[in-house]
Amino acid sequence: MKKVKVGVSGCLGRMGQDLAKQLKFLRGIEFVGGFDLKNKKNFINNIFFKANVIIDFSSPSAITSNLEMALNNNTGLVIGTTGLKEKEYKMLNKASKKIPILISSNMSLGVNVLFNLVQQTASTLKDNDYDIEIAETHHKHKIDAPSGTALSLGEYAAKGRKTNFQKVKVLDRTSKNLKRKKGKIGFSVTRGGEIAGEHTVSFIGTNDRIDLVHKANNRSIFVDGAIEAAIFVSKKKNGFFNMHDLLFR
Repeated sequence: MKKVKVGVSGCLGRMGQDLAKQLKFLRGIEFVGGFDLKNKKNFINNIFFKANVIIDFSSPSAITSNLEMALNNNTGLVIGTTGLKEKEYKMLNKASKKIPILISSNMSLGVNVLFNLVQQTASTLKDNDYDIEIAETHHKHKIDAPSGTALSLGEYAAKGRKTNFQKVKVLDRTSKNLKRKKGKIGFSVTRGGEIAGEHTVSFIGTNDRIDLVHKANNRSIFVDGAIEAAIFVSKKKNGFFNMHDLLFR
């Protein structure tokens, strides 16, 4: 059986290091190398040339150059980088007409099941009866807040209620002294220690409360999911995918 050749962008980061260690020992996978922003372009391009798929856990600033090399070498991309802007999503979507790209704010299979549960619950529990609040906790090294996963959970909740997420999200309640408005989705953030990731979506009614919770004990679940995504992408010629496509194919 032909091995899937995989490279890692952001190999000096926490997720990148864990990925590189795991990829070296997997049957059916050939780890062709890792790189970071500090590496020279020729070195990076050589890894894109060798790889069938690059797993990217770097930073938004690397997206443009990585995408350019992926297109030049016909290399698939699995992107777990968070903090991307709308212009970067549009750029990736356009490139997916030529190469396969899977992007997810969270590579955990369990979290992606949670996305679906949140959407279903939000569609059942209407905003007249239940308020939605999303709480997330991560290690002290994490830069973006709220996490990409928390924002995705909000998007799935808004989708379940057929509303515009950008209009209902509330990231900060300190700037205005106002009571909670119907239909708003609030966020709270905690940073500390070495917590891999915890997310809670609360549906709060007058007489009861439903919490949908996911807790990551360590980063291995994200590593395993990213590798599954790379194998999935290696079998595609082009297309714009997410973990839902992998889970429910």
